Amino acid sequence: MISTPFWLMLGFPLPVAMATNTLSGAMWTLVAARNYLRGHEVDWRLISGMAACGLIGAYFGAQVVMRCDPKNMQRIIGVIILILVAYTFFKKEFGTEKREPTASRLLTSLTGFPLGFYESFFGSGNSLITSAILTKTRGLNLMEALGYSYVMSFFWCLFASIMYGSGGNWKLSLIIPSVLGAVCGAYLGSHIGAKKGTRFVKGLFITIGSILGLKLLLV
Repeated sequence: MISTPFWLMLGFPLPVAMATNTLSGAMWTLVAARNYLRGHEVDWRLISGMAACGLIGAYFGAQVVMRCDPKNMQRIIGVIILILVAYTFFKKEFGTEKREPTASRLLTSLTGFPLGFYESFFGSGNSLITSAILTKTRGLNLMEALGYSYVMSFFWCLFASIMYGSGGNWKLSLIIPSVLGAVCGAYLGSHIGAKKGTRFVKGLFITIGSILGLKLLLV
C-alpha cells in the first residue's frame, strides 16, 4: 500500500520495486506469522497445498510484472478488497471465533494459485484477501488466518524475489534498509495484534482494508 508507490515515486522501475518488496516481504512475514500462530494448532497440510499452488501463480505473476504495467489490475483488486471489507463489517461474527470448515482442504488449496499470482504481481492487500478466504472456507478466526497467510506469503515472496533478482532487478542499497525496517515493523505490529486479540485485528482489517481498497481504486 505504501512502499511500492513510494519506490516508484523515487524513480525505481516497477520490477526493482517489486524485487525489493517481495524480498522484504519474505523476511517480515515469518516474524508476523510466529507471533500470530504462537499457541495455535496449525494445519500444515493446508498451508503446504496453498503454498504449492501459489508458487505456480507467483511464477506467472512475476512474468506479467516484468512484461507489462499492472496498473489496471490495481483497480480490480481495490473493488475486491472493498467488497470483503463490507462483508466483514456487516457480518459481525465473521472471523471472531473458530467455526466448522465450509470447503475442503483441496478446494481451499486451489485458491493459492490466484493468491500467489497477485502476491508477486502487486501484493498490496493480499493478506486481507487470503485471510478472508481462510476464515470463510476453513473456519479460522482472523488472527489465525493472518498467521496462515503470512507463512504462505514467505514462500511466494521469496520465490518471486528470486525471479526478479535473476533478471538483474535486485538493488542492495534499497533492499537492505527495506528488509531491516520491515522486520522491525512486523515484530512490533504483530506483537500488538496478537496481544490485543481477534476483535482488535478485525477492526484493523476493516480500517486498513477500506483505505487500501479506495487507494487502489482511485489512484
